[in-house]
Amino acid sequence: MSQTPPTPSAEDCPPPRSPVDIRPQDTDCSALPPLRFRHPARLDMELHYASPKQHCRGCARDNEGTVKAVPVREQKCLLSVGDDTYELEDVHWHTPSEHTVGGVAFPLEQHMKYKREVESGEAEYTVVAVFVHPGQPNDSLDRLLSSARPAEHSKGSWEVAAVQLDTLLPTCTESYRYLGSTTVCPYTPGVRWNVLTHPVQASTAALEHYREVFPKGNALDTQPLGDRRIVSDRHRWW
Repeated sequence: MSQTPPTPSAEDCPPPRSPVDIRPQDTDCSALPPLRFRHPARLDMELHYASPKQHCRGCARDNEGTVKAVPVREQKCLLSVGDDTYELEDVHWHTPSEHTVGGVAFPLEQHMKYKREVESGEAEYTVVAVFVHPGQPNDSLDRLLSSARPAEHSKGSWEVAAVQLDTLLPTCTESYRYLGSTTVCPYTPGVRWNVLTHPVQASTAALEHYREVFPKGNALDTQPLGDRRIVSDRHRWW
């Protein structure tokens, strides 16, 4: 007979270190290796509602869940940063944005989560975060956001065909970079964050639809930066 697992203690869930508030005037400008994306021209994405998991005591908040999109049929979606190459694990979205710039949030933040295996056999993650605001329609992003379904209507998964991943990114991929954690329990440390300085646009209707799926929002509050530094390769554009 299976036994109910013991309730995890607060020690099992370290405090989150992401997201953070980015203050451009306080970042260190540096010659960073560029983000080099190698995505198929078009690919099909399988989406599902990622339900909140059982949390440890001491979690910063309850996870409101999210909608995740993963590539179908093992199509390689790669990101190279210097000598390191990562493979796309999923794309998901938070409303409002989790990171803020000078204390200001965007309506939506997209996370493209990439992973690579290191010699120890463990996984190392890097996330490309993209701010999204209402504006010109974006066919691929609009279709992904508009397909999102609330938990009660999300048994199983669904597909969005012929997604152009590169259109989910701005033309300019300058970024703010820092070392943090995942933004859901168990707040896995060691995540390399790349928060792009330039946002992308999506239609107002698509953004409103996604917000209706998460009426209370599904974003974690910003966390203390502490003694960490944020570096950037950006030009001041605001």
